[in-house]
Amino acid sequence: MKHSVKVVLGVLLIVGLLAACAPAAAPATVFVTKEVEKIVTQEVVVTKEVMVESTPAPEVGKTQIYWYIGLGAGAQPAQIPLEKEWVEKYNASQSEIQLITQIVDNRYARDNLTAQLAAGNAPDIVGPVGTAGRAAFPGQFADLQPLMAAAKYDMGDVDPAFLDFYKGEGGKLEGLPFAIFPSAVFVNKDLFDEAGLAYPPQKMGEKYTLDGEDLEWDYETVAKVARKLTIDKSGNDATSASFDAKNIVQWGFNMQWNDDPRAFGSFFCAHYPVKDGKADVPDCWKEAFQWYYDAMWGDQPFMPNQAATDSDLLKGNAFSSGKVAMGLTHLWYTCCIDTANVKNLDVAVAPSYNGKTTAKMHGDTFAIMAQSKNPEAAFKVYTYMLGEGAADLYKIYGGLPARKSQQADFFKSLTEKFGEVNWQVFVDMIPNLDAPNHELGLPNNAKANDAFNKLGGDFRSNATLDVDQRITEFIDELNQIYSEKPAAE
Repeated sequence: MKHSVKVVLGVLLIVGLLAACAPAAAPATVFVTKEVEKIVTQEVVVTKEVMVESTPAPEVGKTQIYWYIGLGAGAQPAQIPLEKEWVEKYNASQSEIQLITQIVDNRYARDNLTAQLAAGNAPDIVGPVGTAGRAAFPGQFADLQPLMAAAKYDMGDVDPAFLDFYKGEGGKLEGLPFAIFPSAVFVNKDLFDEAGLAYPPQKMGEKYTLDGEDLEWDYETVAKVARKLTIDKSGNDATSASFDAKNIVQWGFNMQWNDDPRAFGSFFCAHYPVKDGKADVPDCWKEAFQWYYDAMWGDQPFMPNQAATDSDLLKGNAFSSGKVAMGLTHLWYTCCIDTANVKNLDVAVAPSYNGKTTAKMHGDTFAIMAQSKNPEAAFKVYTYMLGEGAADLYKIYGGLPARKSQQADFFKSLTEKFGEVNWQVFVDMIPNLDAPNHELGLPNNAKANDAFNKLGGDFRSNATLDVDQRITEFIDELNQIYSEKPAAE
């Protein structure tokens, strides 16, 4: 899962001597060796910053399948013993395959996997990993459709619409739905109650009643409602002539941790910003950018800018502070809402744009490397991960199960934390996912993403920005980036 809220605690690297636990031809290589004080074969050695674990001995008569963890989630200290326990359970469940983990700190995983691929020592399975993680390795993942056909694999009660979400370069199906994170609007009910406003709608197509008028639940309506929920230190809302925009103490809305222009642009419309090798920024994104900017810097602002987000009042997590009425973001944000500040939570459907709702999606999956020497055996492990072994993996990684039959238990755990919330809203948002996805790889991917992030930073930090001019400059910059050869990794 993309997620900007995932944090790796400490420098923890469990690599099975890294490339040494790849296929037998792999040289024994330890990366970040400058931080390792001592390595002893077949023993676990703990230094102040790095832990290195030896490779399990291959079991005669079994096919070794290597599972690479850390490109996305999975390298957090609390997860590692659970992953090892899961592997032991899988290995005991059958006699054909020996599953071996390679667990690498997320900060080093991309470079480490790049080195293994260059050496021809690819692991077999990678994951859990989101779209952005896969995008860093274009063309390196196998197309699962032939493996599915050969195994006569039945997806069961998984919505087939998800398959488009997991397609990569050239339309290859790089993963099957595992943990998904739809987006919707988190609502602080107490702030709506204080303002005497109706809660936002929880069903697609429902109107929102404001000042006796039934309105479409779109971004224009969101702005109107949010202004009434944005309060200065004197108690004036943003619609008042006395409103002091320099002393806001409560905001009506936030694009919660959706700072990338590709991310908040995709709430207006799903789009891939490349056409025939050139930058392609559609009008719907330009309108999204202007809406986003005006929400912070317009005459009646209703969304915190960068300085406000970083302030002692919001502390970098705006909605969770209890000082924001609505936060549009993904289901994974349940990880980070402080119930002491947000005591009465609910959710609402994502707003529409020009009559169409797009609720962008994050999703973690597992992928099989194109270089895998045993793809059929890897696919057997893969089907166990999504089937019999899935329940234990959800306990490790979280996320809404893609299989409908597995979702009730997941929502039950959220209700235990937050009380009665209409979690069905997130399920109803699933058909509105963004395809093409906002995390698909771009030409010269790292530099292109840096340019998008810089654009978002300018929106949040420059009160006098000429948005149209900045977009024109950005398009020129993207065209230059797309035309360049990517820097060597």
